[in-house]
Amino acid sequence: MKIQDPPVDHLQSIINLYTQGLLQQALYESSQMLERFPNSIVLYNIAGASNAGLMQFDDAIDNYKQALKIKPDYAEAYYNMGIALKDKGDPEAAIDSYKQALKIKPDYAEAYNNMGIALKDKGDPEAAIDSYKQALKIKPDYAEAYNNMGNALTDKDDPVAAIDSYKQTLKIKPDYADAYINTCEAYEKSNKLAELSEVISRAKTALKEFPDDLLLYEALYYFRSNNYEHSEKLISLVNIDQLDLMRRPKFLQLKAKLNHYQKNYKSAFNSFAEMNHAVINSSDYKGKEAQVFFDELLHRVQQLKNIVETPYSQSLAEPSIDTPTFLIGFPRSGTTLLDTILRTHSKINVIEEKAMLLKAQLHFGNKLSIVDIENLTNGELANAKEIYFKELEKFVSTKSDGCIIDKLPLNIVDAPIIHKLFPTAKFILSLRHPLDSILSCWMQLFRLNPAMSNMVELDRIVDFYGEAMTVLELSEKRYSLNIHRIRYEDLVLDMKLEVSNLLKFLELGWENELEDYQKTALKRGIISTPSYSQVIEPIYKTASYRWEKYRKPLEKYFVKIEKWTTKFGYEL
Repeated sequence: MKIQDPPVDHLQSIINLYTQGLLQQALYESSQMLERFPNSIVLYNIAGASNAGLMQFDDAIDNYKQALKIKPDYAEAYYNMGIALKDKGDPEAAIDSYKQALKIKPDYAEAYNNMGIALKDKGDPEAAIDSYKQALKIKPDYAEAYNNMGNALTDKDDPVAAIDSYKQTLKIKPDYADAYINTCEAYEKSNKLAELSEVISRAKTALKEFPDDLLLYEALYYFRSNNYEHSEKLISLVNIDQLDLMRRPKFLQLKAKLNHYQKNYKSAFNSFAEMNHAVINSSDYKGKEAQVFFDELLHRVQQLKNIVETPYSQSLAEPSIDTPTFLIGFPRSGTTLLDTILRTHSKINVIEEKAMLLKAQLHFGNKLSIVDIENLTNGELANAKEIYFKELEKFVSTKSDGCIIDKLPLNIVDAPIIHKLFPTAKFILSLRHPLDSILSCWMQLFRLNPAMSNMVELDRIVDFYGEAMTVLELSEKRYSLNIHRIRYEDLVLDMKLEVSNLLKFLELGWENELEDYQKTALKRGIISTPSYSQVIEPIYKTASYRWEKYRKPLEKYFVKIEKWTTKFGYEL
């Protein structure tokens, strides 16, 4: 099919409309011109880009496909179609489209860069980093690729490499505002407040306009430095509409925290509600997947209730030196504080929130019922354990002399499969007043996945808490689990006594270095839980019974929670 584009001056006028942001007009003019030049690949490309800018992704993709019918080796159309597919929420198809562009044009650095973005969105930061490296081989001064690689390294929990990547970005492009913002994010999450302040100062010098996103981080810096008055002054200058969509919940959270510290609890509660509403409206929110996760939890509870009184033959396995200990609890129950204290011990390795158990379970295919779990054969269990330990070896040598602790709070709902895989496993159950755990979950910004997407509505969190604790209660009754309970409130009152008792359970002795656990926290880089900013501080008691400040809006949950407050020794 012969390509026939309109005269250059006509094309340029339409391109100018597009570059000026007059997308509706650019779309209209390109559509009109296509009636006269139906074989113009450039017009289809402009029309597609205008559609995409107007979030008409299906129309954009159709226009790119029309261009490819005329010119099957049109790399730019594949590239732009990849952008539309990614923005539509289909990273897999976007990656395929970028690969087609690269087959035609192997030195297409922009296609490698955007493929990296899609791979990161898909949850594969390793592959994303490889794609950015390819882009940089072709185009060594590609600032955007360095910036995006920093984001992928952040997802990989490698803040040092991420910050180095952002620094490379700023060497190439000293006025790149996004790189300053991302560097601030990495330093704040790494608890490097002095470095955070320095980057903000540099950004003020380098940038003609100081973005609201950076103003947010400056306010956050003063909040973290306990200068609440100045933090409040700065946050009042931030225009939420000028913030990146992904940072608006952080802004609302900081407003809520400032209100809390000023004892304006009603305003704080309202700001936390706004924060969660913003999360629900974000592209990252996984509402449908959250419901599937919760329905599966309800089903698990019912299965356990149906069989808990039926005969069950306990495994007679001998204790094994490589059997991990599982640190569990409802989120925001003090597991990160306990993790940081324990990892200070010379004979304890804590593996924080990694997917060993999930990978082992995936070996069995579809979700297993409780009866299926109890009937797993020795051969099936041996294969699953091999997968567990192979994954574990990515983080620590299983031959190391000491105790390995698998810390993932919501493994609490997987107690039956943990027991089946490791019949002699010990469990550390971290507890906190149920309403404090529930309220704190609602006040946090978690990395969203199907489980944590259940943490944005108080009604759901209350139900989630009850069902998770019921799984553990029924599992303990049926499987005689070996559980050591430690309450957050007791830990902050007498850390040495509580940790000493826990160490006896682990058959280990007290070490004086444990009292300096904050040093361990500062060396950890990014702590991938919302407690990262708290564990570097001395133990404080103000987080205990915080729920009482919000008693009125929580009173309606007392009936559902009373069973658990009584069971764990708390009061309402």
